Amino acid sequence: RLQGEINNAEQKQKLAVAEAIQKEKEESNKKDTRIIELEGKLEVSQQEKTLAEKNLKEQYDFQLKAKDDEIKHWKEFRVGDSTKDIGESLEQYCRDQFDTVRADSYPFAYFEKDNIVVEGSKGDFIFRDYSDETKENEIVSIMFEMKNQKEDGDTKNESHFKKLDSDRKKKKCEYAVLVSTLEPDRALYNNGIYDVYPKYEKMFVVRPQFFLAILSLIKKMAKTRFEDRKEVILYQKQNVDITNFENTVRDIAKKINDDYENAGKHYDAVEKMCDSMIDKLKELKEAFRLGKKWIGVAQSRLPELEIRKLTKNNPTMKAKFEALDQEVEEEKPFDPTNADDFLASMEETKEEK
Repeated sequence: RLQGEINNAEQKQKLAVAEAIQKEKEESNKKDTRIIELEGKLEVSQQEKTLAEKNLKEQYDFQLKAKDDEIKHWKEFRVGDSTKDIGESLEQYCRDQFDTVRADSYPFAYFEKDNIVVEGSKGDFIFRDYSDETKENEIVSIMFEMKNQKEDGDTKNESHFKKLDSDRKKKKCEYAVLVSTLEPDRALYNNGIYDVYPKYEKMFVVRPQFFLAILSLIKKMAKTRFEDRKEVILYQKQNVDITNFENTVRDIAKKINDDYENAGKHYDAVEKMCDSMIDKLKELKEAFRLGKKWIGVAQSRLPELEIRKLTKNNPTMKAKFEALDQEVEEEKPFDPTNADDFLASMEETKEEK
């Protein structure tokens, strides 16, 4: 038995050692697999990083090249034989830029030359955008002025602000934009969109490359304001409806309250009348009660009307009643078959009734 227990213990020990060795092998395999997995992820991450750096470099190279091409384009664009030709080229450039995005971004917009002279002045282009094809609700309007750099470069942007602001007000436009290549070396106008405020409200100066940007920016601001205004109008309309409803309810409640008060007044009057009638009925009841009482007293006195009691202390009336009784006894008896007796009887009965 002891040998058997020793053998079982040895078997259990060998089994435990084998399980420990197997478990250690499995953990080792898991660690190796995890290491391989992490090494693979690291390699993929390195590849992605390298690819991202390559793409970023290519993107910056492309943008740099595009910027160089744009600078070259505008340097070439400013070169011309006459101021009029250069100005018309800038206008055509802006028109072409707008036409490329009209269908997608401005399907209901109006962007045309300003050909109407008001007080001896007119702008270059007028832009108006609407909420739908009916063109009943205007979202925004812009007066555009296009100015290109002259060869001698002596024209300043500020010299056009007053006229542009005047044209904007005459044509009832909300905003004014000067698209200009004037003063090409001035950083104030080369950093993007320049806001002329507070000298002139709602006026901006941009380089031609920012023409679509300023157009989109102004439209987004105006559209947001337009939507807010629509919500305000809707809110006011709803408030008006609620106010009308409340006023209607209040008027009906007032009428009901007035009717209730009037009814209350009538009820008070009716209550007083009822109280008065009750008092009168009580008085009438009391009068009937007293009348019934005196009738009872009168009935109680009827036995006193007997001949004997009436003539007891009155010898004269007693003698007359005795004589009347004597006469009645001496009369002949009544014969119903006699017509004269019958008629006399009827007359007596009638008189008694």
